[in-house]
Amino acid sequence: MKKLFPRLLSAVALSLPALCLASGGDYRHDEYDAGPYVGLNLGQLRYNEESLETITPTAATVILGARLSPNIAIEGRVGGGLGRTDVNSYGVDVRSLYAGYIKGIVPLTPVFSIYGLGGVAGVKLKRDFGQEDARESGFSYGVGMEFGLPRGASLNVEYTRLVTGNNQGYDYNLEMASVGVAWRF
Repeated sequence: MKKLFPRLLSAVALSLPALCLASGGDYRHDEYDAGPYVGLNLGQLRYNEESLETITPTAATVILGARLSPNIAIEGRVGGGLGRTDVNSYGVDVRSLYAGYIKGIVPLTPVFSIYGLGGVAGVKLKRDFGQEDARESGFSYGVGMEFGLPRGASLNVEYTRLVTGNNQGYDYNLEMASVGVAWRF
């Protein structure tokens, strides 16, 4: 399972441009695609703490955003973990996560764009080692790719660096790789 999600993420990222172009539909997003959108991302978090193996719980986030121009959007995100994950008897459960981002978008083709995120994120964790309950917040950033679909829908693949913290003298950080879908309305 540990290697399945990264492989699935890579396969989706590599196959979507060809799928979009081969299907012949009208996937173009013109430069005036401003307006609100809602999305759902499913991802794998990576909890990296000194002296421990990486722990990888799964999480889902709901995204509410507004594209202000062809190259700028703002997003609010809220989500949580989809279960506890244990590695060598060390377990982590993501109770909640939230983020607010400014999104810089670079359209490369009518159906494909890349983007960068910058803002603030927060995470509430439950661990069965060290300090059990943790709440961390701080600067967060990420990068992603977006593929346009018909009727205002889009697919994305994304990497986000969420937060860093300290668990009784041991530094840790949280990252997330995710795939998602969004709809403009």
